Amino acid sequence: MHALHNIHAALAPDAILVDTQPLAERPSVAAAGGAELGTLDMREWLETIRAVDALFAQTIAAGRYELQHEQRINVTDTFDTGPECLTTASGWRGTQVPRLLAERLAATQLPVTVDQEVRLRLLRRATQTREPGR
Repeated sequence: MHALHNIHAALAPDAILVDTQPLAERPSVAAAGGAELGTLDMREWLETIRAVDALFAQTIAAGRYELQHEQRINVTDTFDTGPECLTTASGWRGTQVPRLLAERLAATQLPVTVDQEVRLRLLRRATQTREPGR
């Protein structure tokens, strides 16, 4: 079972579920004032997203949810310093911090931003599911 299946039972009929996933393969990292520091490597994370998308498609096909809306937005994460960004981003699943970027972040005491493309989906809980094969 995956999360969408488990969540379905807990939602009220016609409830809306918000699903967000970062999609950028290499989100940019910059210091205050716009100085580019480099990019994170999130290619491994995108493999996870592909697997999530396959399960998502199965859940929609089973009639558990109806896709109400989907769009992509730019989301900026802001950190007080480079070391804070380094610590946080290093812990993100499927994310690698390249050596040169890690060195730059470790030396940056200015605020740092990470810009990511994020997919936003709104799903309505269906009240009845389809039988397999239909």
